[in-house]
Amino acid sequence: MTTRTLLTALALASGGLVALVACSTTAEADKFGSSDQYCAARAETLCANIALKCGASVDACKTSETSACKSVASAATSQGGKYQSGAVQTCLDKLNEVYGDTGNHITPAGEKGAADVCGHVFTGSKPAMTVCDKTKAYECEGSLICDGVCATKETVGLMGGCGNAGQVCDTDTYCQPLGGKNFCVAKKKEGEICGTDNPCVDADRCVNHCVARATVGQPCDNDGECAVEAPFCDLTSSPHQCRPKYESRNPACKEFGAL
Repeated sequence: MTTRTLLTALALASGGLVALVACSTTAEADKFGSSDQYCAARAETLCANIALKCGASVDACKTSETSACKSVASAATSQGGKYQSGAVQTCLDKLNEVYGDTGNHITPAGEKGAADVCGHVFTGSKPAMTVCDKTKAYECEGSLICDGVCATKETVGLMGGCGNAGQVCDTDTYCQPLGGKNFCVAKKKEGEICGTDNPCVDADRCVNHCVARATVGQPCDNDGECAVEAPFCDLTSSPHQCRPKYESRNPACKEFGAL
């Protein structure tokens, strides 16, 4: 009997499938049994993709990133956060997705997505509909988000209601009162009048009207004016210019061991 046939037979036997799942779950928990193991795996994943881009050695990157991760872990537990080993692999997979290809296609939206996913490695204990503080991390249990109260995140499309806790408007829409109710309405497009209460679509910036964000080498005053391919406004250059975020002399690279 081959190994595969034997595993199949065990899985089909009474209780066999449960046993296999239990072994898999235990192995996963053992692999990332402590937050230190998580931090080591996180550093390995990030540095394999970012170190070269930042002009840092992989070892220096791992040392710096591991230290930063342990600080976050310490802060999380001091705020009541509980380490969730079962969420680690999902976090690592997301980091590989966002920072892969040696960091050549990193976007602010991608980084935010990775931060959201990896945020679930530490979770709080407050159940749904319990009052929480947005300024404090790790208060809500599981995948719940803090929106005044702990709630399940629900992404709402154009003209969908956004008045309930946990409802978040989809890309290029924002929550706006209409007729006494809140709905996700379209952000302003290029050429349309914009302002604090009338934001532009994500690809644009507001200069009285929505205009395209500055790209590589174009002038800027802050990061918010730069396009996703060059989301960092280099204030050391004259004039200030939009550049990719992860280059050896950019401040963002110091986190990864660059000098």
